[in-house]
Amino acid sequence: MKKRNIMTSLSVAALSLSLLSGVAVSADSMGHMHDMSSMKMEKKTTKKSTKKSSMKMAKKSAKKTTVKKSTMKMTKKSSNKMNMKHSMMSGMMMDGLEMNMNSKLPKGLKKATHSKFHVGQKVTLKAKHMEGMYNAKATVAGVYKTDLYEIDFMPTNGGKMVKNHKWVVASELKAKGALKAGKKVTVLADHMYDMKGAKGKIVKVHKGPAYVVTFKDTKTKMVMKNHKWLTQQELKAIK
Repeated sequence: MKKRNIMTSLSVAALSLSLLSGVAVSADSMGHMHDMSSMKMEKKTTKKSTKKSSMKMAKKSAKKTTVKKSTMKMTKKSSNKMNMKHSMMSGMMMDGLEMNMNSKLPKGLKKATHSKFHVGQKVTLKAKHMEGMYNAKATVAGVYKTDLYEIDFMPTNGGKMVKNHKWVVASELKAKGALKAGKKVTVLADHMYDMKGAKGKIVKVHKGPAYVVTFKDTKTKMVMKNHKWLTQQELKAIK
């Protein structure tokens, strides 16, 4: 009996140990599963954080690029405005081109002796070749015995065709044969920038004399020295 009781006690002890061992293993498994779950959650959180960080950086970079492009556009626009303003301030415009403000009296042209107006005479301009010319007060700087030509030409800067430009004289045109309406010519005049060397054609021929005048622009108040050219009909004597 004692032996049987001892065996029974040992069996119960063994069973208890087995149950305890199982609980321990189960606890370890649960702990391991918990650790694995925590790692997955941490990894997931890290991925989300990394993704958010990347999105923020990309957004910030895009914003910087947009701001940079916008700044460049504004700078370019501002620069163009400044260049246009400089062009308007540095000289007067005619037919969309800037006038040569350092024009000199022509050489080699025969002076007119029977003209209505003489050198040094004060006149009022009645031409409308450019803004600020009409009714401007002027002084006759030169009178020459030569015909005048109205022309169309393509500026050497690749700009728009200049139509019905008034005026140039025969010595400022290069062509084969007689100068007449419809004749194709090369322009040698430099009254305006991007005019010399331009290809064009004669639109109209006007009988001389041809006048050179110095006048003050009625709009800008700038003085245009030795402006070429005006016809006799485009001048009016000041009484």
